[in-house]
Amino acid sequence: MNPKSLNLKRIVRQILPSIFFSVIFVLYLYEGRPLAANLIAGGIALFLLGNIFLQNNLIGRVFGIIFLLGSFYMTLALFDDIADGEATLRGGYWIGLVLIIISLIMSVLLILGYEKKQFVVCHHNLTD
Repeated sequence: MNPKSLNLKRIVRQILPSIFFSVIFVLYLYEGRPLAANLIAGGIALFLLGNIFLQNNLIGRVFGIIFLLGSFYMTLALFDDIADGEATLRGGYWIGLVLIIISLIMSVLLILGYEKKQFVVCHHNLTD
């Protein structure tokens, strides 16, 4: 990673979403889940942190789409609980709603974070 390339656009689109989801997975590790779930969460966190330095387009977009689909699922689950009357936003579910909205935004930033490299095409006139 080149220190000169640390502009605000790169920090917001690449580094911030990767660190956000890595922190989420590291917090998941402290819940005391079974060993297999810990290995999967740790592996995903390492992939995301490693992608800050690798800057792989495919890894960022695949994880961004997976997290976006997960965020949509959690949104539907939360609204289903509210629609069934099992939960209200006054009871503390608004914190979950805020985390889901932040997760949706970070997922979109992770998908859009890696720009295509611009290639310069030179045309040579061979008929001179």
